[in-house]
This record gives sequence, structure tokens and C-alpha cells, in this order.
Amino acid sequence: MTRWTKRRGGGGPVRAEGAAQGRCPICLEELNEAPVQALSCEHALCSECLLRYVESLVNHGRVEVRCPVPQCQEPVPSELLQQLLQDAGGGDGEKLFLRLLDFQALRIEPGEGERLLNCPTPGCMKMLVPVALVQERANVNCPECRQSFCAACCQAAHGLESCEAAELQRMDPAMRKLMMQQNWKRCPSCRHLCERESGCNFMTCPSEQCQGATHFCYLCEEPLLASDHASHYEGFDGAIGLRGPFGAVCRNRPTVDGERAASLPGKPAPPQLSVVPGEEEGSIALRITWGEHRSEPPTIYYRIWLTVPGSQEVRRLSAQARQPYFDAPKSLPKYIRYQATVVPVNVNGAGPSSEPSEVVHFHPRELRSTRYPAVSAVPAKSKRWTTR
Repeated sequence: MTRWTKRRGGGGPVRAEGAAQGRCPICLEELNEAPVQALSCEHALCSECLLRYVESLVNHGRVEVRCPVPQCQEPVPSELLQQLLQDAGGGDGEKLFLRLLDFQALRIEPGEGERLLNCPTPGCMKMLVPVALVQERANVNCPECRQSFCAACCQAAHGLESCEAAELQRMDPAMRKLMMQQNWKRCPSCRHLCERESGCNFMTCPSEQCQGATHFCYLCEEPLLASDHASHYEGFDGAIGLRGPFGAVCRNRPTVDGERAASLPGKPAPPQLSVVPGEEEGSIALRITWGEHRSEPPTIYYRIWLTVPGSQEVRRLSAQARQPYFDAPKSLPKYIRYQATVVPVNVNGAGPSSEPSEVVHFHPRELRSTRYPAVSAVPAKSKRWTTR
């Protein structure tokens, strides 16, 4: 990966008359006895030491090169460093400089009014462009491969067609279906997919382009300012109590499907009980599998009520909703018939209970009615030792 750098003016080796006097601050040898490279601060060091010094910084992932004199530590301008490395090491110095640029490109922080873009050509470079070009969705040309691409979505130029329409044309139908099922949203600035696992609807994009500088609403997908964290979700007709950004409405979407929205989870489908092989050989486990269910804000966990039909016995469990199923504890008594209901819970509280599952007998023979192989019989006991 190659980085596009901005020229900062000046540059070129500095050759002060007194620079080659004294000792190299790295190897402590007399500078008059070896090729010398002078920095912009007029400190000088051996050409070989400069190469090894920069190589050591690169190998340790450090991206800023400073004067090695402890009392100085003045940054070395990029253009000057490139020229010094070329003078000191020729082709090896140029390769070292490109490695340094690669590390800098990975950690670069765009300045005010700039945006870091990825060229859509695989393995190509990154580049800084004015943020105005991103807002205008203008086309830019990569200085490395010359490909023209959209500054807003970082994909091949798509003329007057919107980024969203062009994306739908490119997208695999299966991927489009998955996005709808998982309710993933795109950052309005860099177009990266974002998933809200938990928390409120005020999103901060963590992508390499935005680096936490872009905020947007997960409900309406409109860009927001940091000051909109609460105001975007409160103080309008349709806002729900004090749930604010944790609710299911915002200023741009005060209702859902024409009705005032509730921010608690909806009623889930009945769970499914099944008997599966346990972790230990010869054991069994009772598995609770969730039915299809999505809510906004998302369900965090399920409360599980495991009952014994015809009795007052109830076992209360809980499990994370991100897992597709939950295996009951090993201590659950066997040879008993069980039935389960689940209650979804999100950041705002608990939703309605599901309908009960079908009754399942927690018995090894139930394995035969599933796709799981029968549990092998417990091996017969043998003598502790034998004689020959």
C-alpha cells in the first residue's frame, strides 16, 4: 500500500559547514571519517547510522522520524528524509522510505477539511482529498493507478447515478437480503456497514476514513452533530417518555409504519426444545433454540422460563440473544418433560412473553428423533490392572 503525501514546502538536504564536525550521536565515531547526512536542525550523523536508525523505527511501527539527539528531537520533514535516505542508501534507502510511508498511511489522521480515501483498485493506495469533494460526491482520480472513482462511496465512478443506486446494482442479492435481515446500516459519509449490537441509536462511525468523526442516527441514517445526541430523539410529538436515543423514534421518524412506536421488544416466536448430545461422552443436554425475532433497539438477552407441564415447577434461566441457542445447565434433572417460554429484553426493558414451546421429554431416546446420533452406551467397567 502506498500513501499519497502533500508537499509542505522547502525540503532538500541541509549541508551546514559545521554539521560534519564532532561525533555521530548513534555510533559516536568521528564524522569526518565517514559519509555524513545533515538534518534540518543541523545535527549530523553517519549515512549508515541514518539508515539503521530509520529502519529500527520502521521495524517497531513508529511513523515519525525525529533527530536522534535526545536534547533536540526535532521532526525530520518527509521530503528531506526521502532525499537523505536516497543519498545514504540509494535503492535500499528508497525502499526503506516507502516502507515508512506505508506505516504512516495506516496511521494517518486527516487534517481539518480533509478525508482519507481508499482507492477501489485492490492493493492500491490511500489519498487525502478535501472533504468538499466527498460532500459533493465528486469523481477523483487516483494518482497511482489513474482510476476515476467517487469520493463519497470510494467505488468506480457511476456518473449521475446515486451512490445508493449504484451500490444496489453491484451488490449480491444474497448480501442485500442479509443486510435487511440483520438491519445493518451504512455510514452516510464513508458508506461502511455498521451494526448496532446494543446501546442507543446515536452512532459514531469507527471506519478508517471517518475515525470517529462522523455521527449519524441508526433509525433515519441522517448525519448528526455531537450536540444532537439527545435533542434528535426528544422534544417532539411522538417521543416516548425519557427513553430518548434508546427508543424507536427520532425527529425524522416520529412513527413506525404510521403508528406511534414502542421501544420495547416485540413478541418473539415460540422457542424450540430439543435433546442433543452433551459435552461429555454419553451425556445429553436440553437445547433451547430461539425463533425468528428482531426488535429496535435490539434484543440483548432472553429470560427463559422452563416449566414442567402439570406442576408448579419453574426454572428461570437467561441467555444472550446473539447466540442462536442455549443449552440448559448440566444440573437440569433428566427423564422429565419440559416446556419453555422466552421473554426478550433490550436496553429499555422486557417485552411480551412468547407462546410456549412444544413439550419435550428430556430422555436419551429423544436423540433418535433428531439428526443427532444416539448416545453410545457407557462402557463396562474393567479391572484396574491385569496380569500377563
